[in-house]
Amino acid sequence: MTYPDKISSEYYRDLVDNKNRTHDSLIMLKGSELDFSPRSLTKLAKIISALANSGGGDLIYGISCKYNRAEKIEPVNNFDKNTEWFYNEIQSHIDKPVKDLRIHITKINETNSECIIHFIIPPNNDQPHMFFDNKYYRIQKNKAVVLDESEVRMLYGKLSHCELEFLGIYNTNGLPVLTGGKYSSMSFYPKVLIRNSGNIVEKDYKIEISFPASLYEESFQPLQALFIRHEGSYVVFGQKGNYPIFQEEISTMIEAKMSVNSDNIETFIKEYLNVKLYFSNGIKKHSIKLSETLTYNGKKLTKEDFTRIKELE
Repeated sequence: MTYPDKISSEYYRDLVDNKNRTHDSLIMLKGSELDFSPRSLTKLAKIISALANSGGGDLIYGISCKYNRAEKIEPVNNFDKNTEWFYNEIQSHIDKPVKDLRIHITKINETNSECIIHFIIPPNNDQPHMFFDNKYYRIQKNKAVVLDESEVRMLYGKLSHCELEFLGIYNTNGLPVLTGGKYSSMSFYPKVLIRNSGNIVEKDYKIEISFPASLYEESFQPLQALFIRHEGSYVVFGQKGNYPIFQEEISTMIEAKMSVNSDNIETFIKEYLNVKLYFSNGIKKHSIKLSETLTYNGKKLTKEDFTRIKELE
């Protein structure tokens, strides 16, 4: 679901006005089904456990449905608890806490205790979760159903995945050559950082970077061996991982060298450094504005900073 910056009662009235349909990741129940009895709290925790094992979703108490569509606001009555109380009740029923569980309590009328209680379960929540009856549940047709042994094995299998992420560029401060109080050139040696944010060791990965060919310093030997191809006005370099990256490990990939002068400063100001990360679970792409990332002592370079090369000849 898409959420506004601040969830208010209008958000839930829109669900009713639009007659939103319930499904396996959006469950709406009338408020009377949450009366804070042990039975209703057990049902609440079971549904949240099942949603967490089913890829996340929303559980909303305070909207009644007809023919699986939101029909009207029927709020929770006599509510005198807080979110911390809910967290404790829910997690006490579930083995392994639901990571990043969010709870929104929205009052319908400031003068009474009527409210809508909205539980948001994120997709990545450290599943699978075993319920306190030693069973695993998932959502099927808006109900929590028990997973069989093969489904539990599959759920654990899905957890073994690799996830590499691009952390950013470092070593971004320029090294100038000065002539008459201005730069005749500015060299940058940016390095790319990646991290294994998955839960298995990644052995097969590769990174590519590309930037305008006019900025390429061909005399920089560490980059020469990594040249792959030209793409229009850009030059592309690639490096395959030479060693495994373990869980949470951070690695440095590719050190480039770019040289900026009066002849290519306009290209530097408007163009990008592109990063493409290949790994066993997919491909990720990032584009970084060169002039905003590569600076000298925290300041962006401008055309006025440079002495024209022809004037020095």
